Amino acid sequence: MTASGGYETTEFKRSFSQETDSLLRRRLAWFVSIWGGLGILAYLLVLVFAIFNRGDLVLRLLFGTAGGWKQAFPPLGITLWLGAYGLALFMVLSRRSLPMQRVVRLSLLLIVFDGVFSISQRIGGVPGYNLAFFWLAHLIACAVFPWSVRQALIPMAVVLPLSLLSALTVEGGEPIGAVLGTVWVAATMTPGVILCGVRHGQRVQKFNNKFLSQRYGMLRQELAYARQLHEALFPQPKSDGSVRFSYRYEPMRQIGGDYLYAHTSNLPGVGEVVSVVLLDVTGHGIPAALTVNRLHGEIDLRFAEQPDIGPGELLRILNRYVALTLAKHSIFATAVCFRIDAASGKLSYASGGHPPAFIRGVDGTLRDLDPTSFVLGACADRDFDPGERQVDFFEGDSLIAYTDGAIESRSMEGKMLKIDGLRRILASPAVAGAGGAAGIGHGTWAERVLSEVTRHRGGMPPEDDTLAIEIYRAIRARPGRPGDTERARAAVADADGVGVSD
Repeated sequence: MTASGGYETTEFKRSFSQETDSLLRRRLAWFVSIWGGLGILAYLLVLVFAIFNRGDLVLRLLFGTAGGWKQAFPPLGITLWLGAYGLALFMVLSRRSLPMQRVVRLSLLLIVFDGVFSISQRIGGVPGYNLAFFWLAHLIACAVFPWSVRQALIPMAVVLPLSLLSALTVEGGEPIGAVLGTVWVAATMTPGVILCGVRHGQRVQKFNNKFLSQRYGMLRQELAYARQLHEALFPQPKSDGSVRFSYRYEPMRQIGGDYLYAHTSNLPGVGEVVSVVLLDVTGHGIPAALTVNRLHGEIDLRFAEQPDIGPGELLRILNRYVALTLAKHSIFATAVCFRIDAASGKLSYASGGHPPAFIRGVDGTLRDLDPTSFVLGACADRDFDPGERQVDFFEGDSLIAYTDGAIESRSMEGKMLKIDGLRRILASPAVAGAGGAAGIGHGTWAERVLSEVTRHRGGMPPEDDTLAIEIYRAIRARPGRPGDTERARAAVADADGVGVSD
């Protein structure tokens, strides 16, 4: 038994076949026991009635009235019928490992034997026997067995031609009458076939709903576990040291294609160096997350082998990896790589087609960090120039980077936020009293960006993965100048237009 139509998947067919196998075995045991038992009981009752009323009727029931060699057909037919049902019951009850296809054939053979039995009794001239017995057995089988329409037609295709051949040859019937009688029996058996088809279709649909419901529940569990594994790749926020960062991530689905990587090194003669990579892979959901996992492994390997790798070199390696392995599947990525040297106060970066990042100065001014090269995978390694740049990154400055899910978010009216909208958000006063990566009295800009993006969407679910990060260079108190930190706080408050309380 197989499913049909749009349900033809290997897993569905296997599960559906297992359920059908179990159902068919139960129904077959029931059918053999009940229908076979009733047949034997009815035959015994007729014999008892014949014995106690008319002795010659016993011979007519056992050997028919045809006489001659035809009288062998009735006892042969009943012997074969009893043997078939007895063997079927034995096989169903004792051979649990019987393959499903054999169980199906066994159910079909039983109905064929019912037809052969009816024909044998008719040939022998047993009173009251015709194809009505076969018709009833077939109708009950269609109502009981989980057959398909094709399987329901098989007993008819075997028995009806055999009955017609017997009527024309062995029984010597009139051809027209025999043909019309066969056609009539086939017509009366059609409702049983229709019933079988309707029940099979309903069973397929019911099982499909159950199957999809079970698989949906399993998929949700697997996605929840996959999200845990995926987000375990993300770094922990850094809230201490001279360079700090925090971020917010909102995938379009449970997992997505935005990714953040961070690596902190203490290099000899240089000091603390913080490297951050922000990635956005084409696509959404599971395929994008699988791509992110591959890129994570490549980035992790590079920093393990070369802790002092620069943004330009890293971006070039990522482009080569995407171009050679992913671009042939039409998978590309944008990426921006940062490296902050706290001792020198310099920020190096290289951006491959990524949206512009911003440095928000301690005085509230904004500096754009535009892309320096192409989208990753768009060109071969020999043609790719990462275009690494270096800018000043002063104490109190915040670097805000994001993925395109932020600037491409749409309002209820369909209006995009765009880069200008994000620039207005970053130019607005900071939130007082929240604390965060900045650590001097304002909430993280990553949190602010996602909050404002959500507000711009009118609270609707995101249409793309959205990731925002703030990298902040802390203001240090210098020895002998205890008022520096307080003056820095005051400068930030004046620039943002808000007061700062101790």
